[in-house]
Amino acid sequence: MSVAKHSILTERQTNLCEYGGVFGVLLTLTCLIQHMIFTINTWLTQLMIPGYLFTIVVFILLALKKPVSLILLIISVVISLTMQLIWTRHQAISLVVICLFIYHIIMLLALHAEHVPARLKEKQRLERAERDEWAGKI
Repeated sequence: MSVAKHSILTERQTNLCEYGGVFGVLLTLTCLIQHMIFTINTWLTQLMIPGYLFTIVVFILLALKKPVSLILLIISVVISLTMQLIWTRHQAISLVVICLFIYHIIMLLALHAEHVPARLKEKQRLERAERDEWAGKI
């Protein structure tokens, strides 16, 4: 029952997860650095920093091809939209934050178009079955 870990996802799906996750981390880091340099230190701007850190973690999990990253990506879209609305409400426009929100939407659509969620769940199920099979033998 041993299945190679890379055989579940196609090369295109693997690249989408890995490179998409890395680019998401870099884009979010750009937003975070811009946020720390240009925003005025208030309670509202301090609340936005954990949102950026959460988004970084989500994209790292996506690059590592963890099934939970897809659920967290949906939550991250909402957080990204909220941050964009906060910027807009205070008469500020950040092109990088807008790009991050658009990137979230594109990644979510691309992952679902490539059927990555089903493949990651199948990969997780096979790994769990293999781990359970070896549990009694070691």
